This record gives sequence, C-alpha cells and structure tokens, in this order.
Amino acid sequence: MKKKTFKNEFSDILDIISGEMSLREKEENIQRLKEDAIKKKKAEKRKKIAQKDIVLEESDIPTKKVVQNIKLFEWEAPERHAFKFEEKTFYIVLAVSMFFILFLAILGNYFLMACVIALLFFIYVAGTNKPTNIKHRITARGIDTGNHLYEWFVLDNFWFSIKDGQYFLIVETKLRYPRALIMLLDGSDKDAIFVLLQEKVIYKDIREQGRIERLTYGDYIPFDQI
Repeated sequence: MKKKTFKNEFSDILDIISGEMSLREKEENIQRLKEDAIKKKKAEKRKKIAQKDIVLEESDIPTKKVVQNIKLFEWEAPERHAFKFEEKTFYIVLAVSMFFILFLAILGNYFLMACVIALLFFIYVAGTNKPTNIKHRITARGIDTGNHLYEWFVLDNFWFSIKDGQYFLIVETKLRYPRALIMLLDGSDKDAIFVLLQEKVIYKDIREQGRIERLTYGDYIPFDQI
C-alpha cells in the first residue's frame, strides 16, 4: 500500500510539473504571437504611410523639440594668453630646476623629474612661440571651440576674469576632461557673450578667489560689474 501511495504521489507531482511546463509554453507562444502581430501591424502601417494611404494626425507625430546647430555669435582670439619671455629669468628658473632635478635623481623620483623637464619645455615653447588664433562659436546647441561642440547639458557655469588687460571666459563643465573651457575674448564682445550664456548656464559666484586661479586667469569679475 505504501509503495502504491508513493507511486501515486510521484505521478501526481509529475503531472503537476508537466502541466505547469505546458501552461508556460502556451503563455510564451501567446506572447510571441502577440509580438508578431504588433510588428506586422506596425510594418503594414509604415507601408501605408509610405504609400500615402494614411495621413498622420498631429497627435501621431513626436513633439520633441529639435534644436539645430545655428550660430548665434562668433569671435576669434589667441588660443592662449601670451607672456613675455625673458632669457635671464628663464636661465635662473632653468638653473634652479636643474638643482631640483639632480636632487630628485638622488632620491630616485624619476616621474617627478620628467614632470619638471616637461614643464620647462612647455615654458620655453610657450615663451618663444606666438599663440595662433582660433574661432569660438556660441550656437543654439552649445559652445563650439577647438572644433568640438560642448552642448548645454554638459556645461555647469561660467564667469569672466581679466589679466594684464586680457579678458578670459571660463566655462566649467560636468566632464572629467576638460574640467573647464578657457577662451580669450575682446572686452567689446563680453556683453554680447554674457547675454547669450546667462540664458543657458548660471554665472558663478566666487566670493573668495584662490591664489592659483588668480595667477592663472587673473581677477574674477563679479556679476554686478559686468
């Protein structure tokens, strides 16, 4: 009796499992038939639209706004701020750097040595070569500089500064690189650029400017002085 009971229970379990599997297969087949029917219906509708048998209503057309890359403002300026190269000053910096490099060699810090040498090379090249002019554009989609378009959604804020009579436009980004777009401009273009940018990104409020920022970009121009 126990063996018969066990066999009966086992067969019942198998029937349940097979029934569930069969039901699942039926559900999958029904779902597949639905998807095929929807695809077929869409294909027929696209065909009829192409043949102009169906005219789309306004509600059938996506309403997402398309923004064309229309140029709003353009200016040309040097790619970087030029600085006066004085041979005596450079030789002094070179002599101090050589002692520092020798000290790093004794410590075995070759990576920092390479950084110092690269910095000296950059100073020499930047001081002996005049910067070339490049074009900057403000468009309906963002800022185009260096042949690269940075759309509005990747831009964080902007601000102006002045150093040795040269105006700077600094636009900070939400990207890892570049962290900021640095563009030189003429003082007469500042107001027009401000009007266009202030509608898209906020003007940064710097209450206390750091020493490194002041040495790099010059003095920050507050919002009320623009």
